[in-house]
Amino acid sequence: MKSILVFSNGEKIGDGIIKLPLLNEIKRRLPNHNIYWMTDHGNTVYTTTLKGIATKFIYKFFEKANFNFFFSKKISKKFDLEKESFDIIFDTQKSVFRTMTLKKIKHNTFISGSASGFFSDIKLSKLIKNQKKYYLENLYDLLDLIVKMEVDKNFNFPINQNIEEILKKIFKKNYKYAGIAPGAGEKNKIWPIGNFIEVCCDLESKGFVIVFYLGPDEKKFQQLLKDKFKTALFLEDHKLLNNYQNIEIIMASTKFLNFALSNDSGVSHMLSTNHCSLIKLFGPKDSKKFTPKMNKLITISADENNSNKIEDIKISRVIDTIDSLEDNNV
Repeated sequence: MKSILVFSNGEKIGDGIIKLPLLNEIKRRLPNHNIYWMTDHGNTVYTTTLKGIATKFIYKFFEKANFNFFFSKKISKKFDLEKESFDIIFDTQKSVFRTMTLKKIKHNTFISGSASGFFSDIKLSKLIKNQKKYYLENLYDLLDLIVKMEVDKNFNFPINQNIEEILKKIFKKNYKYAGIAPGAGEKNKIWPIGNFIEVCCDLESKGFVIVFYLGPDEKKFQQLLKDKFKTALFLEDHKLLNNYQNIEIIMASTKFLNFALSNDSGVSHMLSTNHCSLIKLFGPKDSKKFTPKMNKLITISADENNSNKIEDIKISRVIDTIDSLEDNNV
């Protein structure tokens, strides 16, 4: 087998999920290459939380290689990289120092967008040098330098089959389910909980069962939500799912949802599997740059109202969007 080394700054949960389609593209375009994944100082969720999915694509990890200065004979403080050799090195980050050190590893072809492609063996066109809004598109452009193909826009995230079988017992046939994720890591990214409750009341009146995804900060609302929505599901508390990671449960549950509604959060990335439509609410951040590319994604941004405050998104706007999904049977 040939080999490709992919180099990154590391991945937290959101980055890791966003990059899964890239892993799929590399595997699809280079089926005769083993994929090696390397980070410098950062950790990657591909060796922890997302390991079950990532190892379907990645052959071996070099996590936290801890590069020396580029003029040092020893490339890494952790790995003996002088003995390694790769057919392709694919540099996905922009630090010139890291790129110069990375290029010291033996290779046949080196691809990098760092320093406008100065270090890349295959030079970048002006089109590639002009950065697009969505950063994964830039990586696809670099990948095109190796093998040019249309991106697989119908990629669906792998689902844990054991969890799926359990969920079949929890989700009843012929019911409509709406996933609701009302939390986020930053306060200015949280649409008011009262707004979510109003939307849920509207959904319940239209025959939906609500599936709540609550983080630690939203647990204080759990009893209120249980009292108000008697048929609602809280999967993280279900005894049949006690032995599984929450991220795998959330991702698998999207196969049973008609749609999901979420703030810009880590959970929203977990809901971005392409198995169901996702309505994602944005306040201060760029809705085009900071979200996974997926066919079934709808963004609603505060800037529609000339604002960067998420609370300025109107409840009626969200309900109308949901109704349009229903009308189109999406």
